[in-house]
Amino acid sequence: MSGTITGKQRMEAALNGEKLDRVCVFLLLGAQYAEKAGFTLEQYLTQPEAALETTKLTVQELDSDVLFVPLNPFMPDTQEALRKLMGKAPSIKRDDIKEVLPRWGVREPREDGHFGIHLDMCDKTVAMFPDYFITTMIGGPWSFALELRGANEAMEDIYDDPEFLHDLMKWTTDTVIMRSLAVLDIGICPFIGDPSSGMSMISPKIYREHVLPYHKKIVDAVHDKGGKVLFHICGFTDPIFGDLVDLGVDGFSIDAPASLEKLFEAGRGKTTIIGNVDPILFAEGTKEQLEEQAQRCLDIAAGDAKYVIGPGCQIPLQADLDNIKAFTDYCHKHGAF
Repeated sequence: MSGTITGKQRMEAALNGEKLDRVCVFLLLGAQYAEKAGFTLEQYLTQPEAALETTKLTVQELDSDVLFVPLNPFMPDTQEALRKLMGKAPSIKRDDIKEVLPRWGVREPREDGHFGIHLDMCDKTVAMFPDYFITTMIGGPWSFALELRGANEAMEDIYDDPEFLHDLMKWTTDTVIMRSLAVLDIGICPFIGDPSSGMSMISPKIYREHVLPYHKKIVDAVHDKGGKVLFHICGFTDPIFGDLVDLGVDGFSIDAPASLEKLFEAGRGKTTIIGNVDPILFAEGTKEQLEEQAQRCLDIAAGDAKYVIGPGCQIPLQADLDNIKAFTDYCHKHGAF
């Protein structure tokens, strides 16, 4: 971390609506530097030391202010690799979910298999990178419910068995809250990723009835503990911007298909807005296209203290490393306050 101001300080300032030296840069990165660090993708996704060493190289190469805890078993790529390593089916769908749900309790995070191991990684990441704002992805309750039930089955439940669907959402929400508070205790900000709750998947009406109350429970639980929480929903989310702002979420990461202008209209000064350069450009675009997109975002933000620049979603694993570096450098130079 260069200079006297740390990435942790920049992100905390953005969440509090304060200006320091420049706009905070939030790169949604994972294994992009694994090969350069001497590891295969599978090693990064399954071996803690490989994941940490890759993150070390990442921070040497870039000056992103925010880091994700690596080897997160709830990121789709990692989950698939770990389940393959253990000889398990790639899906966590439970055909018997209606029968077993009434018997399920919410596990303590340290006793929860994969998540307990992830908390160990959280401990190591915080100790190793004290100058960075550390966050970790925690799967949101709606996407978690659809993974367990199956997306098609859950869509039918909306009309055929809404009571069951609400029961399932209560369980997934309680699990998300327990996990969020566990990482908060370590000094990590929970980043709730609920991709299936976007308007590319469901309608605003379904979101407000089946998802919004549970998102509110998560935000309230984190705030009750004195913490902050970030949300990300994939795809098109314009019709629910007002709902998301009213949630009181501390920061919202907006995906590329959504409108940054409209989110600023709905939430300027009310929540910290993160995004929303098209992540595909990091793999398929040019340096000039990324710089143009970065400037577009900076122009829309117009120096707002509660703005953090970054991609609209996770940067592709096959991204051009020179593109990532060029984008970061441009944001440092042109995002100065």
